[in-house]
Amino acid sequence: MLLAIDAGGTSTRAVLLDTSGRAYGYGRGGAGNPTAVGIDSAADAIVVTAQHALAGSAAGSRRPELAVLAMAGEKTAAFREQVSSRLTALGVGEVVLSHDLLGVFYSGTSSQEGYTLIAGTGTVAARIRAGRLDQVAGGKGWLLGDAGGGFSIGHAVARAVVASLDGQGPDTALVDLVLGSMEIATDISTPTGRAEALRQLVSAIYARPPIALADLAPLAFVAHQDPVARPILVSASAALANLLSAVRAADLPGPVVVGGSVLIRGFLNAPPSIQAELVPPADGEPVIPVPDGLVGAAVLALRHAGCDVDEALFHRIQAEVARLAGYP
Repeated sequence: MLLAIDAGGTSTRAVLLDTSGRAYGYGRGGAGNPTAVGIDSAADAIVVTAQHALAGSAAGSRRPELAVLAMAGEKTAAFREQVSSRLTALGVGEVVLSHDLLGVFYSGTSSQEGYTLIAGTGTVAARIRAGRLDQVAGGKGWLLGDAGGGFSIGHAVARAVVASLDGQGPDTALVDLVLGSMEIATDISTPTGRAEALRQLVSAIYARPPIALADLAPLAFVAHQDPVARPILVSASAALANLLSAVRAADLPGPVVVGGSVLIRGFLNAPPSIQAELVPPADGEPVIPVPDGLVGAAVLALRHAGCDVDEALFHRIQAEVARLAGYP
């Protein structure tokens, strides 16, 4: 029995399966990225999610011999020790920490080579060669990088709305959308009302963690035809294309597996009429979207256990995870 865990900055998912690819239990929990939420909170989320997968299992008292975590964030010695000891206490034999980039990549393909691009709150890209991370670009966080991600887009949206309300920028449909999302109901048809809306908006934004600006990113896609919102999206798309090009190698074609809410629910879900303008180019390679990295974590677990995950086994894992997780 194997336990596969996909631990991300928003949520954590786990599946219990055997080496044939049959899944027995599934769990879902909170953020498991120690860089984003801290070591203790991330470890708590991972352990609780694992408990859900084990408790809901049809495998009876059988405990997994191996747990593989495909996870985001820094894997410090303190974090490794806490997660390993707590999962061992649940009956897990061995605990292996892997990278979320591999989890996403192997959720979309059984190939051992290709590329992955993730754009959620942050952004990161990788080249995979012979089943290993060959090069990684991005992933430096909202303060130092992550151009094209949710924080970057949300930050641009917030700045555009503040500039508009302050009389330093053009009118934009983003104003009503942002004020509505922040539950600011002030009448902005008068200078006094605009000033009050601006005061409330600035106060509300500064009262939240900076990373929460990522919550505003979907509004840019809602207002994709707006002359202020469109350039924000075009700039983000160009940043993602640049990120992917940073890991490109002329001798390695391979598929491009993409994940993260900004790509999956944003760019790839944009109206067909503007997808050509907004979707980052993949240089003719097939683009494979995936909802998360759980299938890939399961693939990593089976390969770590010595299994050859061929195309047939890969598709069985996909189907089994979809069955328990409720994916379409």
